[in-house]
Amino acid sequence: MNFSLPYYREASQLPGPLPDQNEIEQATQTLPKRSDYGGRLVLIRDRYVVKYGPLVTENEGYALLFVENRLNIPAPRLYAMYRHRDILHIVMEYIPSVSLGDAWPSLTEANKHSIVGQLRCIFDQMRALPSPGFYLSVNRGPVPHRYFYSSEKDPAVTGPFQTEEEFGRAIALRSQDIWVGSCRHSYLSDYLARHLPRAFQNHPPVFTHGDLYRENVLVRKVVNSVTNEEEYEVAAVVDWETAGWYPSHWEYSHIFPLLQWIDDWPEYVEKVLDPLPLEAAMMRVVFNDLEF
Repeated sequence: MNFSLPYYREASQLPGPLPDQNEIEQATQTLPKRSDYGGRLVLIRDRYVVKYGPLVTENEGYALLFVENRLNIPAPRLYAMYRHRDILHIVMEYIPSVSLGDAWPSLTEANKHSIVGQLRCIFDQMRALPSPGFYLSVNRGPVPHRYFYSSEKDPAVTGPFQTEEEFGRAIALRSQDIWVGSCRHSYLSDYLARHLPRAFQNHPPVFTHGDLYRENVLVRKVVNSVTNEEEYEVAAVVDWETAGWYPSHWEYSHIFPLLQWIDDWPEYVEKVLDPLPLEAAMMRVVFNDLEF
């Protein structure tokens, strides 16, 4: 399914008039930013969240529409996406909630098991989508992750890719481009070029969020209609900017280098995503090279 800009949802499907540019720019109520996109995340009238900045990508809006059309999982609805003075603006549904990261320290074991069970169902739904057979974005374009950025728009780096070997080779090429640009040589980059295409094999393309951190999961308290007790439900998964079709190891191996091992969250991640320790170890090597 293809999408294009500008996008505006029909007025009958909106919770009220869309915010105008003046209202957006003068908004004072901001929300925590979960990634650095050089812009703002503002709340307007307790109805709309507007994300805008020079590094905000169209893929996030496309992903929200894709999820709404193809899946039954909690995510913000996209209300509008357009450019103003060449800056992308994404207008989304506001979902009252707290981040799982903020809530985690106060959760009971039963709460945690319930939440990760819900997340497992969400990711199982994504994995159940029929695969396009390629590694690419939801809009069938280049892979929407910074590891596949090319200033020259080299398709060998950006994709789409027909094979996982090409996918792995692209990461190695990205590493080489970075080091050449800094006028330095990296023996670690050489290692990736020799081994990464062979290390990542037999992982079919699956649809995935691509950024499963606690801060990207919103939760809220609800009352169980049977027991009349308070419990938590997943209100939304947010920040879909890198979502797309990736090798089946990607969601786990990509977040592995940033797991902090200061509490039980890494153990619970394994209940949401099947752990793949060898692929995760290789992605730690990739992280050490590309995130310097």
